[in-house]
Amino acid sequence: MSQVTLKKSLFDITKDHNESIKYTLSTSDGFEIALIDYGATIQSIRQPDKQNHIEEITLGYDTLQGYIDDKCYFGCTVGRVTNRIKNGYFQLDGIDYQLEKNDNAKHHLHGVFNKHIWNSSTENNDTVIFKYQSPDGEDGFPGEVDVTVKYTLTNDHRLIMDFYGKTTKPTPINMTNHTYFNLSGNTNETILDHQLLVSANQFTPLDEEHIPTDKRQIASVENTPNDFRKLTCVGDHIHEIPYAYNVMFVIDGEGKRSFGKLVHSKSGRAINIESTQKALQFYTGTYLDNVNGREGVIYKKYSGLCLETQNYTDSVNNQPQFPSTILRPGEEYHEQTIFHFYLE
Repeated sequence: MSQVTLKKSLFDITKDHNESIKYTLSTSDGFEIALIDYGATIQSIRQPDKQNHIEEITLGYDTLQGYIDDKCYFGCTVGRVTNRIKNGYFQLDGIDYQLEKNDNAKHHLHGVFNKHIWNSSTENNDTVIFKYQSPDGEDGFPGEVDVTVKYTLTNDHRLIMDFYGKTTKPTPINMTNHTYFNLSGNTNETILDHQLLVSANQFTPLDEEHIPTDKRQIASVENTPNDFRKLTCVGDHIHEIPYAYNVMFVIDGEGKRSFGKLVHSKSGRAINIESTQKALQFYTGTYLDNVNGREGVIYKKYSGLCLETQNYTDSVNNQPQFPSTILRPGEEYHEQTIFHFYLE
């Protein structure tokens, strides 16, 4: 049986003497995940294909400066609130909060958890733990929030991601990991030949700025390009959507359950997704525009795709229609997502 090993090393030092640590979790059969403390980020995932060729299956950078300058959120932990908050504004318990408008100077997007060095430690030779204290008022959010992200690799290639949070004041929180996948092992190829299955009968319609529509509706996927209830090629209907796929799927049920899977038939590589979260954001790298990535590769439109488990977009402004994202003092935020990497 394959065994998990853990190695700690220096990732990189910038010209300004910023330093980042890398943790590499690997199995004896060639599967490997590299994590860095900057942004509690998945820096690399290397997986054998059905011919036992081990290749990189994510998008990312070779240097710390790459992640400091990054605007694509490659592999990082995003928060305090994942996705967009309309007009960078919300009201909570009768108090108005104005956030940084970092999305075209109009909306708030993802937050700044990815722009900090996190405290790090290891556990049981198969787990890396990252911790960050978000100060009261960071990005405009209320409350000091202590967050933890725990990555555990099992010997059968399951990456278990646990997200925790506690706060000193009521605040919204909605964390996820923002890895871009390309299971072909060659990011010069697009992800349009990947096949996706999503366990969702419904999605949340978005406007041209990727904000839930004014009707606050949840719509059926039936007879739309968003119907992935059966394994479907990503490229089959992508050109029927004005902005390609940047869609929020509503996953029925509660607790840890199947969200779906991603398959690349040629290599045999596949990912099965389980999570306790409410929804799945599927994004096909539409805005990747000649990004200088790892090993000199230029990432372009459709070079990678994201499968982000999270709560609904702009939930804080859509009560009671959408599930709450509010965390209060004395409560603990905890969500878990599992990516199982395997061969089909």
